[in-house]
Amino acid sequence: MNHLNSVLLEGILTDDPKRIELADPPEGVRLVKFDVASDRFYMDRNGAKAVETVFVPVQCWGALGDRCLEKLHKGMTCRTVGRLRLCRWISSDGAARRSIEIVAQHLEFRRPRSSGTSSAPEILEDKENESDSMSEPETVYTM
Repeated sequence: MNHLNSVLLEGILTDDPKRIELADPPEGVRLVKFDVASDRFYMDRNGAKAVETVFVPVQCWGALGDRCLEKLHKGMTCRTVGRLRLCRWISSDGAARRSIEIVAQHLEFRRPRSSGTSSAPEILEDKENESDSMSEPETVYTM
């Protein structure tokens, strides 16, 4: 039985999406990544307003990643629906590293208000289910 692995995250893109070069990828497999900063506002123990920001990496595979390269830019609000994935890699100093990332299956985004365009959200989806592909490499990239 599969356990539930589903996540929804909303935040601001911290930079433009970037294509990641994969070592020996299967035919046609492409990866695009970006980070989303998400704020949580709360009252601290002293009753003062406080904010906690998390920076979460997002993976977009195949055609969904290609569309993200075209449409998404730093500063946009982005709502990501997907699943969590543990990524392992070897850093340039030879140390084993790991992180939790979101594999996107559905994205909604809005352009920044300063751009003067409509505030209606645009939607991108992984229609071919490429993010669930068995050919998705276990080690995603090296840094």
